[in-house]
Amino acid sequence: TSTTGKSGFIPPVHFKEADEFSFIKSTLLTNFMFQSLPDNTLDKLVLAFDKVELSKSSTIIEQGDANIDYFYVISNGEVAVTIDGEQLPDPYGTLAEGTVFGELAMLYSIPRSATVTTKTDCTLYRVDRRTFRHFLDSQNPTEKEDVKTELRQIDVAIDKIAGVKTRYSGSIIRPFRPNRGWLWRRWTGTVLQHGYKGAIFNMAITAAISFFVGRRADCTWAVAMAPDQSHPVIARLAAFGKNWHYMQGLTTFILTFFLSQSYALWREMYSAARKIQGRLNDVGLLLATSAERDDNGKYTPEASECLDDVAAFTRLFHAFCYAKYASQYSILLSPRGMSRMLSRGLLSQSEFNVLQSIDPRVGAQNVCLEWMTIRALKGMEEGAIKEDEAVKHVLLAKISDLRGTYAGISDILDGRMPLAYAHIVQILTDVFVATAPAALYAELGVWAIFSCGVLTLFYSGLLDLAKIFLDPLDNDDWFQESVNMDIGVLIREGNAGSTRWKNGAEVLPF
Repeated sequence: TSTTGKSGFIPPVHFKEADEFSFIKSTLLTNFMFQSLPDNTLDKLVLAFDKVELSKSSTIIEQGDANIDYFYVISNGEVAVTIDGEQLPDPYGTLAEGTVFGELAMLYSIPRSATVTTKTDCTLYRVDRRTFRHFLDSQNPTEKEDVKTELRQIDVAIDKIAGVKTRYSGSIIRPFRPNRGWLWRRWTGTVLQHGYKGAIFNMAITAAISFFVGRRADCTWAVAMAPDQSHPVIARLAAFGKNWHYMQGLTTFILTFFLSQSYALWREMYSAARKIQGRLNDVGLLLATSAERDDNGKYTPEASECLDDVAAFTRLFHAFCYAKYASQYSILLSPRGMSRMLSRGLLSQSEFNVLQSIDPRVGAQNVCLEWMTIRALKGMEEGAIKEDEAVKHVLLAKISDLRGTYAGISDILDGRMPLAYAHIVQILTDVFVATAPAALYAELGVWAIFSCGVLTLFYSGLLDLAKIFLDPLDNDDWFQESVNMDIGVLIREGNAGSTRWKNGAEVLPF
């Protein structure tokens, strides 16, 4: 059966049992894309879904496919998400009951970005593209565009965490090779890329000075020779050049010191990020090696459940931790960001409900850290984890150290550099570079054109490099191809660590 819409399109209607109807509707409401639809419109959309049964290893969506046919809701079973033949790491690479997929290609009319195949026998509900767009087009146009924009921002953040989008091909920072030839051929992510325009500009100024002096000052020296120091114009420029050389020593010292201080901050931030990973791995190792086992040496069901719960809370903590400090992930802390995480299976309904109910000032990362701790202690009380006082003491010490480390990130970023210091270094460097053409021409003549280009590139480049080091999380969004850390790699490595120790001790050789 069907009903006629305002546009003349007749959306399909498929009979639903009450529990099926309720499941699809509640699942759609976890996605903020559907939350603004009127209730009667949402009901009609639910009725438009048809049910499909698929066996294990069936391909549902093929990466690159431009035939965007359906949007899916998983009723039961699991599906795997692969990109370029590789499955994304869990929890991003496995979708289960209550999650949705396939909507982005429909919204943006782009080819499928991933391949989705069934890991088990699955029951899915699906709605075709035309019906999907018919109901979404009933939204207010402005609101619809806002939803699409915000959805894209949220998914970009999630995709960075999942590894769909990487900054340096999966490395935390842009790697280098010690080979001289390889280094000379680099352009992207270097000060050459960032500073060449300033160098060309200063070379043009030097060339203009050379041309002006050559035409107006009755030069007595050849073009490629050093200027005559007795010439009145050159004598005046030479006096200016002496002052410039005094400034050169001061600028070099202050700038290199500024760079060393900036790099120290960058290293401090990097060390803190790695320490957070280390403490999370410590927690996983302690719990996995203290988990209760049966007579065959395998985890008891209660121990396995406890380890899985702590691992899930660990992943949430790690993501929300960087969402607090890195602007590119901060949207995940918004209600819509968490709603999207829920619809993609990264949050459970109960976790979502609790996070939405707390005062935002408490901090989602703090809540998840408390969940980790309480669940581990509860596991000890219930016997899922051996209640050993020494282990308990070390566990709480590691978690306390973890809390102190991640809380210290705000101190690192807040105190990165006083304004007055950065201000004087910027002015001193700019004045030094800007006066170089006039100062160097008296000594080098036309060769000052090349020298000014090199000097500008490296002095301005050192200052730019220092400012990049002062923004390790890329919150200023100042230089796109810089040395900022790829936070997504940190989070993915933490996700892998959340299950590493449990999986490593799943089977024992003794």
